[in-house]
Amino acid sequence: MAHPTLRIILVLADPDAPPGWVIRLIERISGQNGIGICAIAAVAAARRRKKDNFLFRLLYGLELAAGATPVASADGPANDIPRIALDDDKALDSLAPDVILDLSGNHGAGIPVAVARHGVWFTDAVANAPGLAGLLPLLEGRPVSSINLFRRSHAQALPDLIASAAVNIKFVAARNQRFLEEKSVSLILRELKRLARGLPAAPSNETVLFVAPRPPGTRETLTYLGRLLGELATRAWQKFAVKLGLRPGMFCINLIEGDPQKFNPALAEAVSSPANCYYADPFLWPDGEDIWCFFESFDYRTGLGYISAGRIENGQLENVRVVLSPGYHLSFPFLFEHDGQLFMMPESCASRRIELWRCTSFPDGWELHRTALEGTNPSDSTLAKINEQWWLFTNISDDPFTDMSSELHLFRADSPMLEKLEPHPLNPVVFDSRCARNAGRIWQRDGVYYRPAQDNSHGTYGYGLQLMRIDELTMERYSESSARHITPGFKRGIIGCHHIDILDNRIVFDVRHRYGGRG
Repeated sequence: MAHPTLRIILVLADPDAPPGWVIRLIERISGQNGIGICAIAAVAAARRRKKDNFLFRLLYGLELAAGATPVASADGPANDIPRIALDDDKALDSLAPDVILDLSGNHGAGIPVAVARHGVWFTDAVANAPGLAGLLPLLEGRPVSSINLFRRSHAQALPDLIASAAVNIKFVAARNQRFLEEKSVSLILRELKRLARGLPAAPSNETVLFVAPRPPGTRETLTYLGRLLGELATRAWQKFAVKLGLRPGMFCINLIEGDPQKFNPALAEAVSSPANCYYADPFLWPDGEDIWCFFESFDYRTGLGYISAGRIENGQLENVRVVLSPGYHLSFPFLFEHDGQLFMMPESCASRRIELWRCTSFPDGWELHRTALEGTNPSDSTLAKINEQWWLFTNISDDPFTDMSSELHLFRADSPMLEKLEPHPLNPVVFDSRCARNAGRIWQRDGVYYRPAQDNSHGTYGYGLQLMRIDELTMERYSESSARHITPGFKRGIIGCHHIDILDNRIVFDVRHRYGGRG
């Protein structure tokens, strides 16, 4: 068997009982060509966990017991990987590792950096006291939680940043901690793939310095506890508000004409929706002289969405009807034409695949034409032909949280029928919940392509809307930058704005209300 081109030594606090997210990382590395784990080492006993705050440790344990989406450890490829000691110089020299990956929580401290060609890597999502990485963003009131991958090397006195990711906040520290650990898997794997292929590091406008986390004091723990109880009370009330028919977090479609980069969302005309329902994810489509709007209808009683459509007339939707309801959740009805036929690619991640539906009778006759990415969780998928090449933009998650808002995945496609899909080697090409999830169709203006993206931050799904300018798109690189950022402060009672579509000078977008009322 050929040796991998990139050899990794993994450092763990307890190699005999690795946590579930580490097992998942090992499994994913083992499935990569040219990357392999050649040994697992234990962190030195003297460097294991520091003493932490008793009150927080108790609270953290209670949160775990109450359910913070833990991942059960299981037998896997870790059992077949040799164990070594970090002070065994002869073994280290014989293995000649390219990277030492420290996931023990000690952040590479005390590990000989010169042994590995590319230094000692570590993530700040893991600390030597449990729960610290999950707690700190909550205490500091950050809009997102960051995951930073650092490297210690003999060339740098301080750890330097390799790559960063940002994910939306979970309001429970234990849940936020597990979330950060699970999302670290994709970040670490992407950067190992980048290194193995000799591809350049992603450009970054941020300077991030590593600061070892400090365990919280009693006052900080009590502050967090107060916020936690307040959030639990708010969520309990929202569940009750659903039963009262108040439609908490209701999305609402808005219509306006203008320039997508300049229009004032406060001046848009709101479209009403029936009681105990909301309208979201609107897409426009012309039919002769008429303009139709396809969108998700969400039923609060069943918790499921289906696809509806209505004709736009005098700033409202007329002749609204159900057009596609297969019995499982659908949303995001992306429409496109190919070879003279109309197709819909709605979000259908409940069926763990992408579905292409062909229109047999406009607007409400549809038949399933083909599927793609079977067995995955693709969400809010869009297609675009850029520089004569078809690309599929989709949001995929393989972690136990099924988080669809943090990672943008790209696939080069042979055609809109998705018969052959080639994943981008650096997926996820965007790893930031503030701009990763698709928020409508990609459009072109003056030779520039724009990708609408959701801003999922501040602990809110659909907090804001970004218009991302695609700056570079090849199979070696992807980069984009924000051309406009819409946040919910433009009108009272609005807590989010998360989708947009454009047809000529007509704009449709949705906003999210704190409460929609009984309708």
